Amino acid sequence: MAKLEEAKTRRTTELGAQESVLRAAALTTFDPFFQAGNRLFEGWMAVGSEMLEFGKSRFDRGIEMSKAIAQSSSVNEALDLQATYTRSLVQDYVSEAQKIADLGTRSLLDSFTTLQQQAREKQTRDTILHAAAE
Repeated sequence: MAKLEEAKTRRTTELGAQESVLRAAALTTFDPFFQAGNRLFEGWMAVGSEMLEFGKSRFDRGIEMSKAIAQSSSVNEALDLQATYTRSLVQDYVSEAQKIADLGTRSLLDSFTTLQQQAREKQTRDTILHAAAE
């Protein structure tokens, strides 16, 4: 009976050691992806914040223009105000689209750069470990 308990204990210890090695390997394997994902998430949070800020400024500007048009004294003045507002609106949207495209591109490049850097570091570690093993 003692031999059976000893075998169970040894097997449990061996499985525990194998499990901890596998967990460590999984964490080191997925760590670059987690870091790259975090960088990507941070970048897209910046894009979202930029879009919210733009929406808020457009809303405020729309309210101002509505008040200005409502207070205009003639139809021609109201049309001029509307034309000026529309021109500025188009310019603002084009400018904002460029900003968002730039932020999105930068975000993707940062995450890929992080992933590449982690891959290079892993390759360097593996090379050093391989050289030390020889």
